[in-house]
Amino acid sequence: MVAKHLTIRAMKLMLTRTGVDYSELSFEHIDRSAIHTGGTYEGQYVEKIDIKISGPKSLRQQAGSALFEQGLECAPSPDCDYYSRGAKPF
Repeated sequence: MVAKHLTIRAMKLMLTRTGVDYSELSFEHIDRSAIHTGGTYEGQYVEKIDIKISGPKSLRQQAGSALFEQGLECAPSPDCDYYSRGAKPF
């Protein structure tokens, strides 16, 4: 069963199942959910949960490969990566 919310625990489980060592990575839960003010979802609540992963770039790249295979989206930056399931209207 797929959880509605993306959680740090779920991400760590995905990484464990694919054999990725995440012990040197740090994770932070970021809730950006809000009511859309325009576009396709105007007036609707849109859930947007990001998980920020920080740590050595080489380890983040290994984690990224595994998380992409699980269907997660990534917004990379030089010092960290932000992963999400994408916007879902509820």
